[in-house]
Amino acid sequence: MSIITKICIILIFVLCTNLCLLVIADRLPSEVTENQIFTIDTEIKAVGILSEESSVDWIIDYQRLYVNGSYDYGHIHDGKLNRTESIAILQWDDSLRSSGGSIAMGKKIAYNSKNKAESRYNLQTEKVLTYRTKEGSHLSGGESWSLDVAGNWDYKPEYIRCVFADNDPDYFPAFCNIVKADSTLLNFNTGQLSSRGVARSVTYYTQYPSALNYLIAVRPDSGMNSPAMGTIKTDFGGSIMEARNRSNNASATNNWKDTISVTGGIEKFQKKLMYESGFKV
Repeated sequence: MSIITKICIILIFVLCTNLCLLVIADRLPSEVTENQIFTIDTEIKAVGILSEESSVDWIIDYQRLYVNGSYDYGHIHDGKLNRTESIAILQWDDSLRSSGGSIAMGKKIAYNSKNKAESRYNLQTEKVLTYRTKEGSHLSGGESWSLDVAGNWDYKPEYIRCVFADNDPDYFPAFCNIVKADSTLLNFNTGQLSSRGVARSVTYYTQYPSALNYLIAVRPDSGMNSPAMGTIKTDFGGSIMEARNRSNNASATNNWKDTISVTGGIEKFQKKLMYESGFKV
């Protein structure tokens, strides 16, 4: 076998392998023509009453349906999704309230509605705070993440067919996946809290799945010789429904939940959720 022939075989194998990899994720919507990017940075160091709240509520819809001689790229609507249509609903809320005391906090929100690849996200948030009670004051608050992605079945484009996958189905099946991550802080008297969350709900290439990752940690105030005091609670959960081929009937369901609540002196508390949704994650 000549060197040129060997090189051609290698190139064909690499190309086909890469094309096959395009079939590894649920079909997220793609970006709209006009995109938004914003960041919000907050730094607070104060003694007294605090009230703070942030939120993002984002819905995006996409389809590529050939109707009456032209393509219909979809719009947000109620009712059953059309063939090829997918929709993503991303919601995030964060709030804090104190009746007094001293607080030092840094917080960042970064939003980008453009298509995102793996390890890139549409929404990223970070928060770090230290709180100390004064005259019986306390801090309370909560953070909530929700990612809802659904899509009706669609034919696979020809460019992702693979000659080594004769039994590969010809369709992207219908799906409906909802994942949530909530944390609650009650009667927090002293301690340090940090949280970080990221979510991906828009991409162009099918190979990149939806994602929701969330981390929260509570520890003692490094400037005090005592544990963190208060109540911290987390609720993580998901509801997954998947169909096969061109059916709109569920072939697989998966409901899961994780809940924990700790009250009193806290030396260490940490919870982490990492989620991706794909055909072959």
